[in-house]
Amino acid sequence: MIFPIPYLVEVAILEICACICAAPSATETNRKYSIFVAITTFFVFFAFRGFIFSDWIIYYQYFYHCEWSDIFKYKIGSVVSFEPGFTILNLLCKNIANNYFFFQAVICFINLILLLNFFKQRTNNIPLGLTLYFVFGGVEISTNLLRNSISIMLFLNALPYLKNRKIIPYFSLCLLGASFHSSALIYLPLYFFFHKKLNKWIFLVVVIICNLIFLLKISVVLSVVNIIGLDQQFAEKLKAYTELFNKATPLSIGYIERLFTSILVFTYYKKIQSEEFTKDGAIIINAFLAYLIAFFFFSEFDTLSKRIGMLFIFSYWIIWKSLMDCFNNLNNRELFKAFVYFYCLIKIWSMTQLPSMEYDNILFGHKSYQERLMIFNRTFKEP
Repeated sequence: MIFPIPYLVEVAILEICACICAAPSATETNRKYSIFVAITTFFVFFAFRGFIFSDWIIYYQYFYHCEWSDIFKYKIGSVVSFEPGFTILNLLCKNIANNYFFFQAVICFINLILLLNFFKQRTNNIPLGLTLYFVFGGVEISTNLLRNSISIMLFLNALPYLKNRKIIPYFSLCLLGASFHSSALIYLPLYFFFHKKLNKWIFLVVVIICNLIFLLKISVVLSVVNIIGLDQQFAEKLKAYTELFNKATPLSIGYIERLFTSILVFTYYKKIQSEEFTKDGAIIINAFLAYLIAFFFFSEFDTLSKRIGMLFIFSYWIIWKSLMDCFNNLNNRELFKAFVYFYCLIKIWSMTQLPSMEYDNILFGHKSYQERLMIFNRTFKEP
């Protein structure tokens, strides 16, 4: 399969830049150059991409057909209208340049600025942060989740206000994010407890319960639906909207990865949670636990678990970076770093196998909307 090659090349470039940035012998000029190369290639890869993955089918049509009156037509849960903030951004970009790829590049630029600001507060190795972002959810966030992406990035920049107990700027950024995707409303109640340090053993108990629910295929969502007495029609719609859990493989690479990460977090819990070692360590661990709960408690519905999990996937980007520094023995630390870099390549290769993921870039020629739509239909709609 040739589809993963461009993704592998980009990850390899980011990893090389990360190695240069981390090298003790690297000069300040070398570090700055590696950061510049990483950011530039990252931006070009996402900002000027063609029609890859799937959500462009909806967003492309919406860009050319949205009107100012659509701002007032949005209803939460609607699949035919979008949040007012997203609609306004569409219209502003359309007035500047009536080109969908320009709109796509603007969103990428906004997200990259917000993402870099998030990483700059937590690491001096920006290429490593971009590598972990790219591999752990970033490709889907940047290509498929145009609305979610902005709301997630705004939340990441609201974390200092959560930590410092500044409710007005925190709520303001979260509500701004909700104007792009209503899922950001989930972030609002987090203000009241997400900053608190969680006991190591409570973390372990929750992780064990999550794994038991997943492995024993306990139907949490439908059980709750039946308990609170929602009608059968709603339950059937819920089933139709999502993919049933029994299609999942318990011992998949994704499951093993989450289990492995959980074990390492528990092993180095105090280090990762400490503010001296990981900025906002308590928040990051709580976010990682929320990520696990989203995937395992809602695992019977694949789409639902992934979409909620994406709201907290940022914990991976920081936790894996922290884990790379946890080992006291230098050889063990370097061995784990090598493992992480190798695993990133394997993971991105396994994620980009479908024809709909074939990479295009408008700077070097790309397939048209109709051509990519035919490929998408052949991939997903033909028996």
